[in-house]
Amino acid sequence: MGYLLLEGGAEFGGAMRVPDLRAIELAGGRTRLSDPPDRRRPDNNHVRAGNNGVRWFQSLGAHDVESLPLIDKASADDPRSQIHSVREIDLSAGGFTHYLGQTLKDSQAWQAALEAHQNGAVIAGSSAGQW
Repeated sequence: MGYLLLEGGAEFGGAMRVPDLRAIELAGGRTRLSDPPDRRRPDNNHVRAGNNGVRWFQSLGAHDVESLPLIDKASADDPRSQIHSVREIDLSAGGFTHYLGQTLKDSQAWQAALEAHQNGAVIAGSSAGQW
């Protein structure tokens, strides 16, 4: 069984440095980020939020960091976004908790996250990612 890490807000700005460092340690340095579904807006804020997360985790020493745009039901069921072998899954960057839960509910991505957790992965969330 893996680990769950529920953090406060202000992700990627330094406030979660200590818990994020612990999550990276538990995960052996491998992190995947999920862009919250409500972040898909005409201004591509989900892309900026994902890039901010990648830079944050890399600055803490994580390697193999990738942002996965799980921004709607279709992307959450896209086989290219599967995360079976991931060691840390971070559901962060703000957003609407209910929409995030509804988007990931029963999705292939969420099933892959549960399997990864069963195999020892860290699932972390801050802001809307605490659902």
